[in-house]
Amino acid sequence: MIIVPAVLVVAGFVILAICFFAAKEADKREKDNAKFFVKTGIGSAIFAFVTAGTILFAMPQYYVWQQNKAGEAELARAEQNRQIAIQEARAKEESAKSLANAEIIRAEGIAKANKIIGDSLQNNDAYIHYLWVEALRETKNAVVYVPTEAGIPITEATRFENKP
Repeated sequence: MIIVPAVLVVAGFVILAICFFAAKEADKREKDNAKFFVKTGIGSAIFAFVTAGTILFAMPQYYVWQQNKAGEAELARAEQNRQIAIQEARAKEESAKSLANAEIIRAEGIAKANKIIGDSLQNNDAYIHYLWVEALRETKNAVVYVPTEAGIPITEATRFENKP
């Protein structure tokens, strides 16, 4: 960035040279015009030199300020990303708790239903035999083991033989 101040310094010298040259030409014709050109040239040159000096002094300060702001922006972005991650984790935690509570409620409902069914089937052998007979009616070509008093099932080994 040293190019800008260098150009301003060169421009100041060029303006000063042009004004002195113009003053010299005007000096031959009129003294007042010559003074005007000299004053204008010196003023323009001083302005160019002061501007160049200001830029040379201010540029390093600006770069430090710019880096500071870039660091602050990066820090703010990192903090915001961290907050987003925390909020997502909290949402997942709440979701897991809700799913767990729903599962507990469902399991309690199943347990109550099983208890009701179990209580209704206790000491109700006739209903259990009825359900068993209904289940047998729906099965086709199934092997059925009928329990006996001794606990040994009766098998029908010859049932599926091909008979001519």
